[in-house]
Amino acid sequence: MEGNILDKSGGGLVALRIEVLLGFTKSMFSPRLLPQVSPDEPIESIMIPFEAAGPLQGTLTLRKVVMRFFRNPVVPIIDDWGSCMGLLHREDCYELDAPLSTMMRSPPPCVTATTSIGHVVDLILEKRYKLVIVVKYRYLNGSSFSSSSRALGVFTAEQLCRLVPSVSELPGQELSVCRT
Repeated sequence: MEGNILDKSGGGLVALRIEVLLGFTKSMFSPRLLPQVSPDEPIESIMIPFEAAGPLQGTLTLRKVVMRFFRNPVVPIIDDWGSCMGLLHREDCYELDAPLSTMMRSPPPCVTATTSIGHVVDLILEKRYKLVIVVKYRYLNGSSFSSSSRALGVFTAEQLCRLVPSVSELPGQELSVCRT
């Protein structure tokens, strides 16, 4: 089967990253890679609300919530006041009787709600983040997290993969078994 740079196996994401890094807003890939969104739109327009991401209390033990990590590769961890303290990745779950906060990665990678989708995509691809916290705080710079930042939502690598259309979804593309 003939390969296509815009497939979900990674080629499309590579092309998307090149597009973002070069700062193209009207590139040849733009209408095909993310047809539903513009890289200049704010991330808050497509983020998942923070509560919908199902954050877990840092004081819970892994034994009580272990099944959650079969569904989700990464989960936000919150403190007693509901503030996001970090992220717990499936591969970091190693002690059933330990509190989640002892296994999480902190601080979590985050961006402000007004950060462009293109910038967030670049962070996910460049840093290999599985999840980025979207916060409401206008002075946040880079990916540092502050206790004065309030988590509004999340954007995941899985969401990004769903935004990149498969080859069969591209208009005017015919798949052939042999080269012509």
